Amino acid sequence: MISERQKDILWAVIEEHTRMAEPVSSKILATKRGFEIGAPMIRKEMNQLEKEGYLASPHTSAGRVPTDKAYRLYIQENLTSKPATAGLNPKETQKVKESLGKNWEDEQSLLKEISRLTSEISHELGVAGYLGGEGVYTCGFSNLLDDSNSADFDNLSQLARFMDNVDSHFESLWNNFFRDDFGVFVGYENPFKEISEFTLITGRYHLPQGDEGLPAGRQGFVSVIGPKRMNYKRNMALVNYISGCLNSKLQNPNDK
Repeated sequence: MISERQKDILWAVIEEHTRMAEPVSSKILATKRGFEIGAPMIRKEMNQLEKEGYLASPHTSAGRVPTDKAYRLYIQENLTSKPATAGLNPKETQKVKESLGKNWEDEQSLLKEISRLTSEISHELGVAGYLGGEGVYTCGFSNLLDDSNSADFDNLSQLARFMDNVDSHFESLWNNFFRDDFGVFVGYENPFKEISEFTLITGRYHLPQGDEGLPAGRQGFVSVIGPKRMNYKRNMALVNYISGCLNSKLQNPNDK
């Protein structure tokens, strides 16, 4: 059990690590985060957080990075009860609403747009497809390349191998590992070892009827795959909001 002050420090480490993509030191927290305690006390609390398994010291760096356990606690205590749009700005929600509100002629075009839109807003890898695995579309692998360093090369190679068989992986995910409508798998929580150094956020929805009278109600999914230091607030909100917009369009097909 960790104290409220330790949680505040842990949240600060997570948010600074997301922003900087580097280990976070007690000096950085004392300087930038406005804690009422100084760097020595922050360092002491960070040492305790490391003993509890929430922080890790990479190599010889003086800073710390969050562990999978830390991200899980952060999600549970800060994000699971937020409204669907809490992490998105009005421009982003409007973009989603306008794009998905069109009458798409076929499901493939819609799914391609969902993966493109997801990647554009999340700045991560966007994936969309049918539940069942046939016809999975991806967009944004270059986002991960642009945001990586040499230490990430092996992880990206593993992810590339995962994407080579993405259809069967997502079929396995929804058929064998997951039964809910929304989920976040952080690092080692992923059922696939190829992405154990990444986070997968995924949600499902019902596809609306197309202009050509395509049958409505078929289930689809939208996912974000990115580094564990991703912006969870934005990306969880994005997956939830896209799913909500498509479910709403199914229920109210004349809405624009």
